[in-house]
Amino acid sequence: MMTCQLLSPIVPYEDVYVFIDLSRPMTDVNGKIKASNVELAKDRLMDDTDTSKNGRTRERQSNGRRRRRSATIGDVADRAGVSTATVSRSISSPERVAEDTRRRVLRAIAETAYTPNATARNLRIQSTKTVLCLLPGLGHSFWNVIIDAVEQVLTQATYGVLFGDTRNDPVREAHYDRVVRAGMVDGVLLFNGRLPGADFADLDRDVPIALISNDIPGSGLPVIEIANRDAARTMTQHLTRLGHRRIAHITGPEGNVETGERLGGYRDALVAAGVPVDPELIWPGAFSMAAGVQAAERFLGYGANRPTAIFAASDEMAIGFAQAAKEAGVSVPDDVSVAGFDGIEYSAFCDPALTTVVQPREEMGRLAAETLVKRMAGIPIEERRVRLPCSLAFRDSVTAPPAQSGSAQRRPTATTWGKKIS
Repeated sequence: MMTCQLLSPIVPYEDVYVFIDLSRPMTDVNGKIKASNVELAKDRLMDDTDTSKNGRTRERQSNGRRRRRSATIGDVADRAGVSTATVSRSISSPERVAEDTRRRVLRAIAETAYTPNATARNLRIQSTKTVLCLLPGLGHSFWNVIIDAVEQVLTQATYGVLFGDTRNDPVREAHYDRVVRAGMVDGVLLFNGRLPGADFADLDRDVPIALISNDIPGSGLPVIEIANRDAARTMTQHLTRLGHRRIAHITGPEGNVETGERLGGYRDALVAAGVPVDPELIWPGAFSMAAGVQAAERFLGYGANRPTAIFAASDEMAIGFAQAAKEAGVSVPDDVSVAGFDGIEYSAFCDPALTTVVQPREEMGRLAAETLVKRMAGIPIEERRVRLPCSLAFRDSVTAPPAQSGSAQRRPTATTWGKKIS
């Protein structure tokens, strides 16, 4: 049994962080956390998967005692010959299910004695008051501001929040797909641009879904994003206007929508400046510092024909590249200019401070959460796709190429499309 220490209104359990409503009593008279409340949160997360291969419920250890697991929604679905989503709808929205189907589901519920906590609550109030947020990596520095904004909006709307780390792992995604189909949440925010299941978007009819940062082409789901291609084009134009012609681009992970859009903007700017697009200067990355270090090793192998500027599709890659280059004796920006994308906090404090595209992360998180709250309340949204403007922060990591370094170069003021930034 994992032991938990409550340092904030969060109870960690495996890869999910459960934000607990502290308006409800969580402690006994001695100030200790009620074990039953922690167990309740765990039960809700695991009810859909904790069964043995032979279909029987299995026993598990709880507070030192062995006890038999109750039936799961999957058991009910198997017995009734329907999907778990149909079981959930039969309980929470019976008017939306055919009468004969609902009767089979109710018979299966009676036969399996299925009474999970989430279902009991749905029967009473028709809502779990919980939202699931799925991210590709909880530890990535880009998400912290967005997560904070999302949590504030949802908490103010009286929703609890589950944060799940998929790590872009199909097994993990399948687990969270089952969580949603089990009727354990009222809405879903997807941060990773991937659907947990092949027909996951179809669940939007019953469980509203909204996207943050990454659109999913063909899904029809509402998304709050930025104009990635425009931002990448503008940053690359800045480098070409300084005189750079050999500009390498470190991409994001293959298959990511943002990767393709930022690469497209890079290519657009080179073509507009009359600079040939050299495939040898497009280097694969992964939105991580380690990917930036690997790109630096590749850069060092070019010898005298090295690129004079690097445009990385994320700040972490740019910072990893710059640090590895400096350790190899390469000066940034005198020998090579480095620009990033994202505007994470550390980009302004690394040495040298990083020139980058600054995303409006707080606004992205707030608008995405507000969109989901409206949809869960049945309020129509005005636009499916909202694109927010970005800022360009011109700092010390970019200058003219070495051949032109003798001429006076004025560092531009940090600007955005339509407003100044500090």
